[in-house]
Amino acid sequence: MADQPEPPEDPAVEAARERHRAARLRAALRDREQRLTELERRLAALEGSTTYRFGRIVANAARAPKKRGAKLPRELFRLWKERHEPVQSSGNGTRSGGARFEEPARAEDRLLVAGPLHGPVRGPIVAGVLAPDTAAVLAEHARIVPVYPHDGRVVLADADLDVLLVDVGAGAPGGPWAYLGVPGQFDRDRALHDLRRAARGRNIPILLFGENPPPALAVLDWDAVLTSPEQLAAYDPDREETPCDHAPSSTATSI
Repeated sequence: MADQPEPPEDPAVEAARERHRAARLRAALRDREQRLTELERRLAALEGSTTYRFGRIVANAARAPKKRGAKLPRELFRLWKERHEPVQSSGNGTRSGGARFEEPARAEDRLLVAGPLHGPVRGPIVAGVLAPDTAAVLAEHARIVPVYPHDGRVVLADADLDVLLVDVGAGAPGGPWAYLGVPGQFDRDRALHDLRRAARGRNIPILLFGENPPPALAVLDWDAVLTSPEQLAAYDPDREETPCDHAPSSTATSI
């Protein structure tokens, strides 16, 4: 017996299927448009950043040294001056004088966090901007969470921390914070600024560790300056005594 031909599909069912397909396409289009808008914002912020402008000025001078080389010092001075000018608010409520883009937090950012705690499970939990060898020195006195420029925002926002500690030797070449505090390394300064701002927002003490800090770190305000790992014990929440020198220095300038 020959197979009977299938009856034609109900037009209402077909119309519903087409409406569903159209709705999915519209949702995909909206998602693409949102991503495009986000990328345009990030590109505008990047092109307006001091780091990008610095690189563009130097690259242009390198391509045409005879024509632009003489103008290079003046252009760099103008860039430096603009960077240190007070930021003005525009009429529409936005801030002018340099683009800054706060990248939105995403769930997958947690995959970028530095890693598990180092050292014994005792003592204060320290988020550390550290030189490569400093973590091992501090591990006997605290639980260390190394902080890197790419994950500092996530660590300071989500980790259970007692202290943010900045090593005076963190800017040594070869480490993740290489050239921190060196003039012209604006990305490192900006990353440290974001860490300090996040720590202040959570009332986390900000400490400087070591002696003879570079001038760019020495002028910042610190809740305390430590010279030995044993001093971290004063910031252990399980310790009965509390440090008496948590007040920010009144002689330093905030970053």
